[in-house]
Amino acid sequence: MPDLLLEHPTPNFAELVRVLKGEQAPRRVHIVEMGIDPEVLQAIQETYLAEPWSLPRGVYAPDKPDERYYRQLVNLYHRLGYDFVPIWPVWVNNPAGKIRRAEDTADQSRGTRDWVDESGALIKSRADYEAFPWDKIYAAPETFEMVARHLPAGMKMTVSAILFENIFEYLLGYEGLFYLMSDDPQLVESVFNRWGQVVYDYYASVIGLEAVGGIFHADDMGFKTGTMISPADLRRLLFPWLTKYAALAHAHGKPFFIHSCGNLYKKSPSVMDDLIDVVKIDGFHSFQDVILPAVEFKARYGERVALLGGVDMDKLATLPEAELRVYLREILNTGMVNGRFAFGSGNTIANFVPLPNFAILLDEARHWQGN
Repeated sequence: MPDLLLEHPTPNFAELVRVLKGEQAPRRVHIVEMGIDPEVLQAIQETYLAEPWSLPRGVYAPDKPDERYYRQLVNLYHRLGYDFVPIWPVWVNNPAGKIRRAEDTADQSRGTRDWVDESGALIKSRADYEAFPWDKIYAAPETFEMVARHLPAGMKMTVSAILFENIFEYLLGYEGLFYLMSDDPQLVESVFNRWGQVVYDYYASVIGLEAVGGIFHADDMGFKTGTMISPADLRRLLFPWLTKYAALAHAHGKPFFIHSCGNLYKKSPSVMDDLIDVVKIDGFHSFQDVILPAVEFKARYGERVALLGGVDMDKLATLPEAELRVYLREILNTGMVNGRFAFGSGNTIANFVPLPNFAILLDEARHWQGN
């Protein structure tokens, strides 16, 4: 298996941004990830660094800011060769949503895996909405202070949150959202606006920090054949907030990236067109070959927005080495033309991705020399 960790990494977030904006030709392959599952990080930490992981297996982040955890997180992303570490907020006073649990059968199993309860909802009525602690919810500021203390020269953190996904998974639930869009559309709009403001306040509180390189927002808007709600409803309920987040980042001279699973490419103008032209995203992340392969995205949108990641999760997890390397090189050979590209998984380095395959992805990036 190729080496996972670098002895002398040279992060350069500023160069990454210039490459993604098309202001500079890439001198090397920059790599990006929305996240790496904790079981993967734990395996690397314990196997390659011979150090104990700071959290129980499968825990993504501590319930309250923990300096040892963030020191380890920064160090691993640094040694793996990333220019930034993605950081999510530790929400204070945010009620927990309803979940289901099942056995986790992944290679790096966490024992049990959490699933969203689609019938669950924290808000089912106007009374629930009025009683929800909107004004008491905030992101713990010490999280970002801890990360900043451990960032090496040239490296930044990106800050992330979810809006739409939190609403359809927890606040209103899948069933609740779909029924209420017909039965009480004003309540749906109120929930979008209140949670949208909570997320905005969080981004506004941290975007000015020197250690924060930009916003990497996450909101899964669709599935294989379409969007979760109509494009018109996305434009009405979600896009005004995404536009505000992008404008906030840009006002501080920083990029706004977005992650969204799903088919956002139907009709014209498509949801993707609006993300580029209305929201003004600087980079798009999340790719499945069954929807639109990264090489086709590059041909269609590559002069308008940066491509982030691109490697289909199924292929990353299942292809034998020889076939995987051919597939990865095709993405690299296409993506690196004219820049506006960074390499990585199409979603995350999930715990079902074998470590040797993750190492192959990194190895191809580090040794790519062009066609």
